[in-house]
Amino acid sequence: MLRPDGLNVTVWGTGEPALFVHGSFGWGEETWRAQRPLADHHSLLLVDRRGYGDSPAAGRADFARDAEDVASVLERPSHLVGHSYGGVGALLAAARRPEHVRSLTVIEPPALGLLAADALAATFGADMEVAARESKSADEYRARFLQGFGFPAPRDQLEGKALAAAETSWRERPPNEAEIPLAELAEASFPKLVVRGGWDKAPPLAQQRAGLLFARVCDILVRELEAESAVFPGVAHRPQDLGEPFNDLLRDFWSRA
Repeated sequence: MLRPDGLNVTVWGTGEPALFVHGSFGWGEETWRAQRPLADHHSLLLVDRRGYGDSPAAGRADFARDAEDVASVLERPSHLVGHSYGGVGALLAAARRPEHVRSLTVIEPPALGLLAADALAATFGADMEVAARESKSADEYRARFLQGFGFPAPRDQLEGKALAAAETSWRERPPNEAEIPLAELAEASFPKLVVRGGWDKAPPLAQQRAGLLFARVCDILVRELEAESAVFPGVAHRPQDLGEPFNDLLRDFWSRA
Protein backbone atom coordinates (compact mmCIF):
# COMPACT_ATOMS: atom_id res chain seq x y z
CA MET A 1 0.00 0.00 0.00
CA LEU A 2 1.58 3.26 -1.15
CA ARG A 3 0.60 6.02 1.23
CA PRO A 4 -0.03 9.61 0.11
CA ASP A 5 3.36 10.59 1.57
CA GLY A 6 5.10 8.16 -0.82
CA LEU A 7 5.91 5.52 1.80
CA ASN A 8 5.01 1.92 0.96
CA VAL A 9 3.67 -0.21 3.81
CA THR A 10 2.83 -3.87 3.20
CA VAL A 11 0.18 -5.29 5.54
CA TRP A 12 -0.06 -8.97 6.48
CA GLY A 13 -2.90 -10.25 8.64
CA THR A 14 -5.31 -8.59 11.04
CA GLY A 15 -5.31 -7.96 14.76
CA GLU A 16 -3.03 -6.07 17.10
CA PRO A 17 -0.57 -4.05 14.99
CA ALA A 18 3.16 -4.70 14.84
CA LEU A 19 5.36 -2.39 12.78
CA PHE A 20 8.58 -3.79 11.25
CA VAL A 21 11.47 -1.65 9.93
CA HIS A 22 14.17 -3.22 7.75
CA GLY A 23 17.86 -2.31 7.50
CA SER A 24 20.27 -1.75 4.61
CA PHE A 25 20.31 -3.86 1.42
CA GLY A 26 16.77 -5.13 1.99
CA TRP A 27 13.12 -4.11 2.11
CA GLY A 28 10.05 -5.04 4.10
CA GLU A 29 8.93 -8.30 2.54
CA GLU A 30 12.52 -9.47 1.98
CA THR A 31 13.75 -8.82 5.52
CA TRP A 32 10.69 -10.13 7.38
CA ARG A 33 9.56 -13.01 5.15
CA ALA A 34 10.15 -15.54 7.95
CA GLN A 35 7.87 -13.54 10.27
CA ARG A 36 4.75 -14.04 8.15
CA PRO A 37 3.35 -16.70 10.54
CA LEU A 38 2.96 -13.93 13.12
CA ALA A 39 0.19 -12.55 10.89
CA ASP A 40 -2.09 -15.32 12.17
CA HIS A 41 -2.82 -13.18 15.22
CA HIS A 42 -1.37 -9.75 14.45
CA SER A 43 -1.49 -7.14 11.73
CA LEU A 44 2.09 -6.88 10.47
CA LEU A 45 2.96 -3.52 8.92
CA LEU A 46 6.16 -3.83 6.87
CA VAL A 47 7.63 -0.44 6.05
CA ASP A 48 9.76 -0.01 2.93
CA ARG A 49 12.18 2.76 3.89
CA ARG A 50 12.64 5.57 1.34
CA GLY A 51 14.49 4.25 -1.71
CA TYR A 52 13.90 0.60 -0.78
CA GLY A 53 11.33 -1.89 -2.02
CA ASP A 54 8.32 -0.03 -3.39
CA SER A 55 8.99 3.28 -1.62
CA PRO A 56 10.43 5.82 -4.08
CA ALA A 57 13.59 7.60 -3.05
CA ALA A 58 13.21 11.07 -1.57
CA GLY A 59 16.77 12.33 -1.37
CA ARG A 60 19.46 10.55 0.60
CA ALA A 61 18.32 7.75 2.91
CA ASP A 62 18.57 9.04 6.47
CA PHE A 63 17.77 7.57 9.89
CA ALA A 64 16.19 10.89 10.92
CA ARG A 65 13.76 10.71 8.00
CA ASP A 66 13.14 7.05 8.83
CA ALA A 67 12.21 8.09 12.37
CA GLU A 68 9.71 10.63 11.02
CA ASP A 69 8.20 8.03 8.71
CA VAL A 70 7.95 5.34 11.37
CA ALA A 71 6.43 7.78 13.86
CA SER A 72 3.83 8.76 11.25
CA VAL A 73 2.84 5.11 10.73
CA LEU A 74 2.41 4.62 14.48
CA GLU A 75 -1.19 5.80 14.38
CA ARG A 76 -2.19 3.66 17.35
CA PRO A 77 -0.30 1.66 20.00
CA SER A 78 1.79 -0.94 18.18
CA HIS A 79 4.67 -3.30 18.74
CA LEU A 80 7.75 -1.87 17.00
CA VAL A 81 10.56 -4.02 15.60
CA GLY A 82 13.66 -2.64 13.86
CA HIS A 83 16.57 -4.50 12.27
CA SER A 84 20.06 -3.03 11.78
CA TYR A 85 19.85 0.48 10.25
CA GLY A 86 16.09 0.24 10.70
CA GLY A 87 16.70 -0.35 14.39
CA VAL A 88 18.29 3.08 14.65
CA GLY A 89 15.21 4.68 13.11
CA ALA A 90 12.98 2.59 15.40
CA LEU A 91 14.83 3.79 18.51
CA LEU A 92 14.43 7.41 17.43
CA ALA A 93 10.76 6.97 16.49
CA ALA A 94 9.94 5.26 19.79
CA ALA A 95 11.36 8.24 21.68
CA ARG A 96 9.20 10.58 19.57
CA ARG A 97 5.90 8.75 20.07
CA PRO A 98 6.24 6.60 23.21
CA GLU A 99 2.49 6.71 23.78
CA HIS A 100 1.98 4.75 20.55
CA VAL A 101 4.57 2.04 21.30
CA ARG A 102 3.36 -1.17 22.99
CA SER A 103 6.85 -2.68 22.93
CA LEU A 104 10.19 -2.03 21.24
CA THR A 105 12.48 -4.71 19.80
CA VAL A 106 15.75 -3.86 18.08
CA ILE A 107 18.06 -6.31 16.33
CA GLU A 108 21.73 -5.30 16.26
CA PRO A 109 21.27 -1.58 15.47
CA PRO A 110 24.56 0.00 14.26
CA ALA A 111 24.27 2.85 16.75
CA LEU A 112 28.03 3.30 16.77
CA GLY A 113 27.67 6.79 18.18
CA LEU A 114 27.25 4.99 21.52
CA LEU A 115 30.87 3.80 21.12
CA ALA A 116 32.44 7.22 20.76
CA ALA A 117 35.67 6.27 22.52
CA ASP A 118 35.95 2.82 20.94
CA ALA A 119 38.95 2.43 18.63
CA LEU A 120 37.41 -0.51 16.75
CA ALA A 121 34.23 1.47 16.11
CA ALA A 122 36.25 4.39 14.77
CA THR A 123 38.21 2.12 12.44
CA PHE A 124 35.07 0.35 11.27
CA GLY A 125 33.28 3.64 10.58
CA ALA A 126 36.26 4.97 8.66
CA ASP A 127 36.41 1.80 6.54
CA MET A 128 32.72 2.16 5.68
CA GLU A 129 33.23 5.78 4.66
CA VAL A 130 36.11 4.82 2.37
CA ALA A 131 34.01 2.04 0.83
CA ALA A 132 31.18 4.47 0.09
CA ARG A 133 33.50 7.12 -1.30
CA GLU A 134 35.68 4.92 -3.49
CA SER A 135 33.19 2.38 -4.85
CA LYS A 136 32.28 2.74 -8.51
CA SER A 137 29.06 0.72 -8.45
CA ALA A 138 26.45 -0.60 -6.05
CA ASP A 139 27.80 -4.14 -6.53
CA GLU A 140 31.28 -2.99 -5.59
CA TYR A 141 29.96 -1.13 -2.55
CA ARG A 142 28.09 -4.22 -1.32
CA ALA A 143 31.26 -6.28 -1.69
CA ARG A 144 33.37 -3.74 0.20
CA PHE A 145 30.67 -3.33 2.83
CA LEU A 146 30.58 -7.07 3.54
CA GLN A 147 34.36 -7.25 3.56
CA GLY A 148 34.36 -4.44 6.11
CA PHE A 149 32.12 -6.62 8.26
CA GLY A 150 34.67 -9.41 7.91
CA PHE A 151 32.82 -11.54 5.35
CA PRO A 152 34.11 -12.61 1.93
CA ALA A 153 32.94 -10.61 -1.07
CA PRO A 154 29.88 -12.16 -2.81
CA ARG A 155 30.19 -13.37 -6.39
CA ASP A 156 26.61 -12.85 -7.55
CA GLN A 157 25.43 -9.75 -9.39
CA LEU A 158 22.54 -7.74 -8.00
CA GLU A 159 19.41 -6.95 -9.99
CA GLY A 160 15.90 -5.59 -9.49
CA LYS A 161 14.92 -4.51 -6.00
CA ALA A 162 18.16 -5.88 -4.56
CA LEU A 163 20.21 -3.64 -6.86
CA ALA A 164 18.04 -0.63 -6.02
CA ALA A 165 18.47 -1.38 -2.31
CA ALA A 166 22.24 -1.51 -2.70
CA GLU A 167 22.18 1.82 -4.56
CA THR A 168 20.27 3.41 -1.68
CA SER A 169 22.49 1.80 0.96
CA TRP A 170 25.57 3.10 -0.83
CA ARG A 171 24.52 6.70 -0.19
CA GLU A 172 22.60 6.56 3.06
CA ARG A 173 23.62 8.69 6.02
CA PRO A 174 26.17 6.91 8.28
CA PRO A 175 24.32 5.50 11.31
CA ASN A 176 27.13 6.45 13.68
CA GLU A 177 25.88 10.05 13.37
CA ALA A 178 22.65 9.17 15.18
CA GLU A 179 22.28 10.44 18.73
CA ILE A 180 20.25 7.82 20.57
CA PRO A 181 18.04 9.41 23.26
CA LEU A 182 18.84 6.86 25.95
CA ALA A 183 17.34 8.86 28.82
CA GLU A 184 14.00 9.37 27.07
CA LEU A 185 13.80 5.73 26.05
CA ALA A 186 14.72 4.54 29.53
CA GLU A 187 11.91 6.64 31.01
CA ALA A 188 9.33 5.31 28.54
CA SER A 189 7.02 2.74 30.10
CA PHE A 190 6.95 0.27 27.19
CA PRO A 191 9.11 -2.87 27.48
CA LYS A 192 12.30 -3.11 25.43
CA LEU A 193 14.06 -6.11 23.92
CA VAL A 194 17.51 -6.21 22.34
CA VAL A 195 18.24 -9.17 20.05
CA ARG A 196 21.56 -10.26 18.58
CA GLY A 197 23.08 -13.15 16.72
CA GLY A 198 25.70 -15.32 18.37
CA TRP A 199 28.15 -14.81 15.47
CA ASP A 200 29.72 -18.11 16.59
CA LYS A 201 29.64 -19.61 13.08
CA ALA A 202 30.72 -16.44 11.27
CA PRO A 203 34.26 -16.17 9.86
CA PRO A 204 36.80 -15.29 12.57
CA LEU A 205 37.38 -11.80 11.14
CA ALA A 206 33.62 -11.11 11.16
CA GLN A 207 33.44 -12.20 14.79
CA GLN A 208 36.30 -9.88 15.68
CA ARG A 209 34.90 -6.89 13.78
CA ALA A 210 31.15 -6.58 13.24
CA GLY A 211 30.19 -9.27 15.74
CA LEU A 212 32.15 -7.59 18.52
CA LEU A 213 30.88 -4.10 17.66
CA PHE A 214 27.22 -5.13 17.55
CA ALA A 215 27.65 -6.93 20.87
CA ARG A 216 29.07 -3.78 22.45
CA VAL A 217 26.19 -1.64 21.16
CA CYS A 218 23.64 -4.21 22.34
CA ASP A 219 25.26 -4.39 25.79
CA ILE A 220 24.94 -0.62 26.17
CA LEU A 221 21.29 -0.64 25.11
CA VAL A 222 20.44 -3.50 27.46
CA ARG A 223 22.13 -1.73 30.38
CA GLU A 224 20.93 1.81 29.75
CA LEU A 225 17.35 0.92 28.77
CA GLU A 226 17.00 -1.92 31.30
CA ALA A 227 15.97 -4.01 28.33
CA GLU A 228 15.53 -7.73 27.99
CA SER A 229 18.22 -9.46 25.95
CA ALA A 230 18.21 -12.45 23.63
CA VAL A 231 21.08 -14.11 21.76
CA PHE A 232 20.59 -16.64 18.95
CA PRO A 233 23.61 -18.92 18.45
CA GLY A 234 24.45 -20.13 14.96
CA VAL A 235 23.53 -16.93 13.14
CA ALA A 236 25.13 -13.54 12.66
CA HIS A 237 23.36 -10.28 11.82
CA ARG A 238 19.91 -11.63 10.82
CA PRO A 239 18.50 -13.84 13.60
CA GLN A 240 14.98 -13.19 12.27
CA ASP A 241 15.83 -15.50 9.36
CA LEU A 242 15.63 -18.43 11.81
CA GLY A 243 11.86 -18.13 11.66
CA GLU A 244 10.00 -19.84 14.47
CA PRO A 245 12.63 -19.55 17.25
CA PHE A 246 12.72 -15.79 16.66
CA ASN A 247 8.94 -15.60 16.17
CA ASP A 248 8.35 -17.47 19.43
CA LEU A 249 10.51 -14.92 21.20
CA LEU A 250 8.39 -12.08 19.81
CA ARG A 251 5.14 -13.85 20.67
CA ASP A 252 6.22 -14.27 24.28
CA PHE A 253 7.56 -10.72 24.55
CA TRP A 254 4.45 -9.20 22.98
CA SER A 255 2.15 -11.24 25.23
CA ARG A 256 3.78 -9.67 28.28
CA ALA A 257 3.70 -6.09 26.97
